[in-house]
Amino acid sequence: MDKTRPIEITEAAYAELNENCGGFCIECRDVAYGVEPDARRYRCDSCGADAVYGVEELLIRGLIEFTAESVA
Repeated sequence: MDKTRPIEITEAAYAELNENCGGFCIECRDVAYGVEPDARRYRCDSCGADAVYGVEELLIRGLIEFTAESVA
């Protein structure tokens, strides 16, 4: 995971994913649900890689980067 670029999301999106057991696949960048906040190397339903991590785990590893809220 050393060369993985951070996943950019808003703080609100992070909070929603954290509340709803969400995470991300670091290979295909797809959102995954039904994973614990500290999940590591779960299988991705989209690409099949063992690369799904919970959002708290990604934050701890420095792979979540918060972006500004969108203003419509």
